[in-house]
Amino acid sequence: MAPDNPNPIWETALDWLLLIQQHPDDPDLTQRLNDWRASAPQHDAAYRKALKVWRLSGEALSLAQEPTPAPAAPPAPRPAPAPRRSSRRKRSLIGAAVAACAVFMLLPDWPALRADWHSPMAEHRDIILSDGSRVQLDSNSLIDVQFDPQQREVTLLRGQAFFSVKPDATRAFYVKAGSVRVRVTGTEFAVSLNDSNVDVSVQSGTVVVKTPDSSARPEHVLHHGDQLSYRATHQTTRLAQLPDEQIAPWRRWQLVAIDQSVDDVVSHLRRYQPGLIVLTDKALGQRRITAVLNLRDPKRALQAAIAPLGGRVQDSVPYTLIVSAKP
Repeated sequence: MAPDNPNPIWETALDWLLLIQQHPDDPDLTQRLNDWRASAPQHDAAYRKALKVWRLSGEALSLAQEPTPAPAAPPAPRPAPAPRRSSRRKRSLIGAAVAACAVFMLLPDWPALRADWHSPMAEHRDIILSDGSRVQLDSNSLIDVQFDPQQREVTLLRGQAFFSVKPDATRAFYVKAGSVRVRVTGTEFAVSLNDSNVDVSVQSGTVVVKTPDSSARPEHVLHHGDQLSYRATHQTTRLAQLPDEQIAPWRRWQLVAIDQSVDDVVSHLRRYQPGLIVLTDKALGQRRITAVLNLRDPKRALQAAIAPLGGRVQDSVPYTLIVSAKP
């Protein structure tokens, strides 16, 4: 999955990879590729990532497309009675849908292939970057790291992260999430990316946040306790004050929902629950709740939160939680 604003180095690495695949025996082309890779560390890193994507996608496709042996002597076809044709066609369509789902399950997680670091479902991960800065990743979160002599940049590709940045007067530290960019000196702050919506919350120090709707105010300066929420759909920015316990509460395996819709809460819980969470009742999804949910047990937490609203959670379908109103 390509980012909204493609990285030109990444794009060039993909171009080189395709050229080499088309002309594997061209020594001049190979030498030019090696020269490009050696000209900058980020060139070599981008090409190695491109190779990883190529190899893993090839393995997945070979699994998905592996032929099944044909029967030695297929029986002569017999015309089916007219009333059964629609049933047979329906079964064929269902079978095709199941096969398509199986192929999709075999394909790689494309954003994860672009990431330098990721955290598995229902796990946190602590990372020490090469400059000594620390990043804590929430469940099912991804970051890409690009450091060079001029600047340090981390891109949050998915999920949530808490940053403790080491000061460096010679190299600015940036965090990019969606279309929002955060400039940091030395501070502790959290960034959340949900679809294209971004939240930035500061625990200590100061950050400067640039959003696409910042024409009237080019940059937003955030201090301790400040939170900026950017909503891409409407291109709106909202500023608020948070107590310390509400800044990245996921680090304590908590989801603090304050007057949030059930739909929003379900969206957050999908990051922690393997499989699917399906909300089948639109009216229930619009109801609002205030609660502190235990992220170590999303099913039980969600059931407790929606029970007073007449909601229920069922798990009769494998790997699926169905959220609905009680009959």
